[in-house]
Amino acid sequence: MKRAKILVVLLFATLAVAAQRRTEYNRQGDEAMDSLDFGAAKIYYEEGIPNCDPYSINQLTSIWLADESMRITMRNVMSRCLECLTDQAAELNDTISMNKLVLYYTEGIGTSKNRAEAEYWRNQLELLHGNASMANATAKKPPREKVKMAFFAGYSASYYAPYGLTVGGVGRTVGWYLRFRTNMSFQNYTAEMEIDKVDSGEGFENSYPDPTLKYKENMWIGTGGIVIKAMPSFYISVGAGYCTREKLYEINKMGITVAESQGIIWAKDKNASFSGLALDLDATFRMGKVFYGSLGCSVLNFKYASANAGIGVFF
Repeated sequence: MKRAKILVVLLFATLAVAAQRRTEYNRQGDEAMDSLDFGAAKIYYEEGIPNCDPYSINQLTSIWLADESMRITMRNVMSRCLECLTDQAAELNDTISMNKLVLYYTEGIGTSKNRAEAEYWRNQLELLHGNASMANATAKKPPREKVKMAFFAGYSASYYAPYGLTVGGVGRTVGWYLRFRTNMSFQNYTAEMEIDKVDSGEGFENSYPDPTLKYKENMWIGTGGIVIKAMPSFYISVGAGYCTREKLYEINKMGITVAESQGIIWAKDKNASFSGLALDLDATFRMGKVFYGSLGCSVLNFKYASANAGIGVFF
């Protein structure tokens, strides 16, 4: 019982510290606003947007309205503010967010001006306030404006295949990706063998590679799948594809009739090689407007697990 109480106290203490840290960027933003340094204030308030912080959204909206010269650099963050406001208004019936949406669509903040959208949210406010006679109760939400797909590309690496490329695109909530990875080994081979077995048909002296000789692995993984936009700056990708691993040994090839070496060849070890299904699961974090980083894992042939990582850019 005592241990449970201690854990509860620690949990609340941790949450309190986290809350203080979340509000620190707003305090710093307010200091910059007091100095009319809108550029610095924007940077601080942007830290609250992944959490849809209402105060950060309100302050960024004030900067947009106060200084037209800032608008070029604020288009992306205001679009993310719009997404937060839409989610809060639709899911929580938050009237403050609805009022902001009327302003956003009237003034074209984070989107293009849209009189139908602005009128829709005015009607929703009227309905919530009980003034059904003043609102069109049968008003239907107009189709959401088509969001231009944002494309991305970057470097991708995994434990077995450290060199790779990922490309894709994501719209309002869903997107796609294609990924190819390899270890940059493309060694040819002329025979196959199995460890612990003698392949007399190929004339090997034995199946054990000489420990003084070399071995290589040819590895490549090709996958593709969907990208889901879980939060304004957080994406989850799930995909599938094909993978191949060829483990090769450099061995002495022996003559069948004459027990002498006929030279060095590369042979594939069938026991340590495989081809089959590859499955991906990754989380991608967008860092600002351009850059992103990703972490995840792949399951190869339902037998091997491989950690993944990547960096890249949106454009």
